[in-house]
Amino acid sequence: MKLATDDTIVAIATARGGADRGAVRLSGPDALSITATLAGEAIEANRPTRLTGQTLRLDLAGVEKRLPVALYVWPDRRSYTRQPSVEFHTVGSPPLLEAVVRAAVTAGARLAEPGEFTLRAFLAGRLDLTQAEAVLSVIDAEDEERLGSALERLAGGLSTPLHRLRAELLGLLADLEAGLDFVDEEDVRFVERDELINRLTAANRLVEETLAQLTERDASERLPRVAIVGPPNVGKSRLFNTLVARYGGEGENPSALVADQVGVTRDALAAKVRHAEVSWRLIDTAGDDGRAGIDAIDAVARGRLLSEHQEADLLLVCQRGDQSSTPTSSSEKAIRVITMSDLPDAPTPEGWFATSSATGEGIERLADAIARRLTEITSRTHEAHAAQRSHSGLVQALGALSRATAAAEADAGEELVSFELREALDGLGRVVGEVVTDEVLGEIFGKFCIGK
Repeated sequence: MKLATDDTIVAIATARGGADRGAVRLSGPDALSITATLAGEAIEANRPTRLTGQTLRLDLAGVEKRLPVALYVWPDRRSYTRQPSVEFHTVGSPPLLEAVVRAAVTAGARLAEPGEFTLRAFLAGRLDLTQAEAVLSVIDAEDEERLGSALERLAGGLSTPLHRLRAELLGLLADLEAGLDFVDEEDVRFVERDELINRLTAANRLVEETLAQLTERDASERLPRVAIVGPPNVGKSRLFNTLVARYGGEGENPSALVADQVGVTRDALAAKVRHAEVSWRLIDTAGDDGRAGIDAIDAVARGRLLSEHQEADLLLVCQRGDQSSTPTSSSEKAIRVITMSDLPDAPTPEGWFATSSATGEGIERLADAIARRLTEITSRTHEAHAAQRSHSGLVQALGALSRATAAAEADAGEELVSFELREALDGLGRVVGEVVTDEVLGEIFGKFCIGK
């Protein structure tokens, strides 16, 4: 990840694929001169502290006619990156947008790396690290709940009070260390003991509240989805009911209708379950024999089934124990399950989990596997990395502040209190990005798509 900001970067800023409108983003010290080269005319920025919009046409290699674009110019530090920035808005045709990017590179720009625009905003102080991570969460949000949580973080809902607290603790540390210079003069104290205890106690309380808020927010994020899939009448609904009965919350989860008739399940049924400290949403789906629907209802049901397949984090691919052939799935998110393993002559192929809803055989082993796989998946997501970094930083700060408060109450010496305050400031700095390494920046911004 490049940390230098003295060159000009360019990338397509809108989603891949055709659309009515697309945008190419350009940011850096030469953004205006590169734009003038592409347009063949000077770029007006008569109002240097505000966004300027105008229409022009670009000459592009391989394009017969000049391309009309709407040009938006941020000429100063009020842009997202706090550098001169330009956006070209035009027809959302991938070849045309790529032609604009190539022309900008020919004129002196460099292709942006993933997340480099937001990285520049962070390095310029436009965003703190928590807000930068929230940008990625906004992009990846799959429902209103996650979007609302990400927007709250982007607005500074978590980091703003921590910035204020860190400033307060820096001031307190300065008072303590100034007092240490006059330790031999009993009448000189920059902060009285009672005031010190009160300020530390207030800091403790704020960090505790923020940590509780973070924990609650993490718990309310979208639960991973585990879909039970397979042909009709292989015991999917029985498996659903068994898992829900054993691991679901009381009084809040539905039961799936079970019958030998084909096509009993058409709408997906969902329930929240929890095992081994991992929660997920279990989905019972309609049976799929691979054939097209025979009526409009079948077509809708199959469309919903395919949607559940795509949205699921894990698939429990089911097969009856008394069936001689077993389906295969090349999906990396598949767990293969033999149902009705209590039936006579029910072999368990290698790599499959044998389960019986009637006897309970293999149910806990299957739940263990689901929890383990979901933990592995979650540990690779940027939300998990962000939550882990914030959580560990707050825990570090809270522990140090607790020790500092205890030292102040025991009158153990301001040197010890100062030492613990530095530890608390380091923990808070890790949360808001005041203390950060190149490795952490690469981990966060490398997950962005190019153009953000």
